[in-house]
Amino acid sequence: MMWLKTSNRFQKSIWSFVAFTGVSFGAGGLLVKKFTNDGIDAFTVTWVPFLFGGILALAHGIVTKQLRRSAVPAGVLLGFFASLGPSLVFNIGFDRLPAGINTLLISLGPIFTAIVAHFVFADERFNLLKAFGLITAYGGVSVLALGSIDDGGSIWDILLVLTGSAIAGGAGVLTRYLTLRHKPMALLAPNLLTAGTTALIVTYGFSLDTKPDGGLAAWHMPMLLVFGLITYLSFLSILKANEIGTTGQVSVIGYFLPLFGVIGGAIFFNEDLDVEVLVGGALILIAMTAIARGSLPNRIPERRVDA
Repeated sequence: MMWLKTSNRFQKSIWSFVAFTGVSFGAGGLLVKKFTNDGIDAFTVTWVPFLFGGILALAHGIVTKQLRRSAVPAGVLLGFFASLGPSLVFNIGFDRLPAGINTLLISLGPIFTAIVAHFVFADERFNLLKAFGLITAYGGVSVLALGSIDDGGSIWDILLVLTGSAIAGGAGVLTRYLTLRHKPMALLAPNLLTAGTTALIVTYGFSLDTKPDGGLAAWHMPMLLVFGLITYLSFLSILKANEIGTTGQVSVIGYFLPLFGVIGGAIFFNEDLDVEVLVGGALILIAMTAIARGSLPNRIPERRVDA
C-alpha cells in the first residue's frame, strides 16, 4: 500500500514537470518567432537565453551545493546534443518556416526517442502502438511538407527541422540515461553554459548576428533575459521529469508544441489554418498519442554515481 502511494506521488510529480515544461517550451517557441520576425538572428536568440540561464543555474548550484565535478562531462555532452543542437536548428526553423508548421515538425522528436529508447532501456521496448505512431507521424509530415511549400517554406528547411527533431529525440534518451546517474542540478549548469558559450562563439566567430532595422527595441534585451530565466526553469524541469519518469512519459511535452505553434501562429502571426496544416497536425497528434500510450511507465532503477 505504501508503494502504491509513493508511485502515485511520483506520477503526479512527473506530469507536473511535463506540463510546466510543455507550456514554457510552447510559449518560448512563439517568443522566438517574434524575435526572428523582428529581425534578430536565430543564433543570438539561442546564445543569450542559454548563457543567462546557465549563469542562473551555476549560482543556484553553488548556493545549494549541488554541483558535482563528476557530472561536468555529462552536462557538457547534454549541452551539445540536448540543448544547443536541437534549439539552434529549431530557432532557425522559426525564422524560415511558419510557427505552426515548425512546431508540428518539432513534435516528431518523441518518435525518434521511442526508436532509440527501444535499444537502450529494457522497460521501453518498441511495440505495435509505437509502430502505428511512427507510420502515422510520417504521414502527417508528408502532408505538412506539401502544404508548407505554398507558404514559403522550402523542402530543405523542412529537412533541417526534421534533422533537429531526430537529434532531440536521441537526446531524450541520453538525458534519461544521464539523469539516472547524476542529479539534475549537477547537470544543469554545465549543460546550459556549454550551449550558451558555444552558440556565442559561433554567432560572432562567423558574423551571424543581425539586428532589426533601427537597432534593438527597448524590450528586446530584457525579454531575452526573461527567456533565459524560462530556459533555466524549463531545462531543470525536464531533467527532473527524466529523473523520475520514462522517456515515453516525458515525450508528452511534444503535445504542447503544436497547440502553441498552430493556434499561436494563427492568432499572433496571421498564419493560415489551411487543410494541410490541420490534417498534418491531426495525424501527428494521433501519432504522439499512440507513442505515449505505447510507452511503459515502469522502470528498473539504476544507481546514481553522484548520489
